[in-house]
Amino acid sequence: MTNPTLFDYTIIRKPRLKHLYLRIRDGKLIVTANKKVSQKYIQQFVQSKASWIQTHLSRERKRPLLTNPHAILYVLGKVHMIDIHIKSDTKKEIMRIENDTALFSIKDTPSDTHLRKLRDNYYKDQCARIITPIVDHYSYKMNLYPKKITYRHNKSRWGSCSAKNTISLNTRLMMLPISMITYVVIHELAHIKHKNHSSDFWGLVKIFSPNYRELRSELRGFESAL
Repeated sequence: MTNPTLFDYTIIRKPRLKHLYLRIRDGKLIVTANKKVSQKYIQQFVQSKASWIQTHLSRERKRPLLTNPHAILYVLGKVHMIDIHIKSDTKKEIMRIENDTALFSIKDTPSDTHLRKLRDNYYKDQCARIITPIVDHYSYKMNLYPKKITYRHNKSRWGSCSAKNTISLNTRLMMLPISMITYVVIHELAHIKHKNHSSDFWGLVKIFSPNYRELRSELRGFESAL
């Protein structure tokens, strides 16, 4: 069901939902709501979220689609061309790296969202192998040890350190060069000692990442991919 009053959006009705949910998929706005929620209330809800919707729709539409011809993706800072193999009898849909190619094995014609999900699954699978040893290495060097390390996709930050010293790292760090991944790890480990961005915090970061300012600047170039 669509309504063009403010934005074009699709309503998906589900029983037992207690709240309204907004999401953007392949550049389209989707509202999920309980069957009892009125059309008028949904319109008002969409209106109240206009700023958020406009920001995220604009970001989504500017983002290159993985389904585009000659689309690329990054793994550890290296560019990989995308090759899509469609076979209806494919047992498991995956992305894997072969030489300089990101090879997708899928069952049907893909959407950008589907390819990104398979890519993110690949990134997450690689985090323990690539990033955890970096955390272990710098934990020892800095004498700062996280209580726990988690990997998840986050659309707003590369990493975080909780009050209880749990470090959460974005799976999409796997698209970055090792130098940038290392900076993010050092940054979050430093938060175990300094729960702020004070001069003491940056002083600690600089000891282990002397060119952190340059790396921070380069990191912003990847933020549109979050």
